[in-house]
Amino acid sequence: MGYIGRKFRVRRILFPDSQRGLIVPVDHGLTLGPIHGMQVTDDLKGWVFNNSISAVLGHKGMIERLISRNMLHPSTGVIVHLNGMANIAPESDTKIMVSNIQTALQLGADAVSIQINFITTNFEHNIAMLGAVTDAAHAAGLPLLTMLYDKVKVPSVEEKVRRLNHLLRVVTEMGCDAVKLALPDSMAEVSELIARHSPDIRIFFAGGEKTSEEALFKAGRAAIDHGASGLCVGRNVFQHPQPRAFLRRLADCVREETGQTERDVELDLV
Repeated sequence: MGYIGRKFRVRRILFPDSQRGLIVPVDHGLTLGPIHGMQVTDDLKGWVFNNSISAVLGHKGMIERLISRNMLHPSTGVIVHLNGMANIAPESDTKIMVSNIQTALQLGADAVSIQINFITTNFEHNIAMLGAVTDAAHAAGLPLLTMLYDKVKVPSVEEKVRRLNHLLRVVTEMGCDAVKLALPDSMAEVSELIARHSPDIRIFFAGGEKTSEEALFKAGRAAIDHGASGLCVGRNVFQHPQPRAFLRRLADCVREETGQTERDVELDLV
């Protein structure tokens, strides 16, 4: 029964007309504190009720406030983020669980997410946490999105790519339904990652640090053209001077038809 629930709910975090998604994370406050564009929940009021967003991702408190204040569009899916750590902590890259599957279900979540930052000392912690969350999410019929970051410094691009391929396989072997990655430095790396891993897991690419609008659209469009399942863009949305117009353009970028075949789009993952 859990498999059927995941298959149904994953549609709620994607655009129905393309089966790709534009996910807007608003989980930054726990990590970074009050930042520009997200000092308080009501800062989101001018743009977050928007059918250009396929899903909003946030911690339980933010999601509860967005729902209770009727700030989410009926077509927008909800992803509850389950772990975190403030960046003022001494080991800020080692995230711990701050919520659970039951809370996500009580909030009406369509999916859950966690972030794992790999440093040299936390592999055991990360893999154990990932395995436990995957089991719990799937037992409840919830898809799991993993935000994956490798923070280990390596001497070459080749080693960086090799490690990322290995960690992507770890996430896939654990049973995750989708993964969010930082955009690599070159489209050749994007193409390789998608070709190798997308038959087993949906791949979303992050908007990353605040960047120029055109640079983000160029990189995002190229990722979609190579077969990515969508984009996951936060700061570049909520710190934009005109977020509603920006979201419409981003959604068009994600939804537009590409050269991908129907098989490429309709991944039978959940």
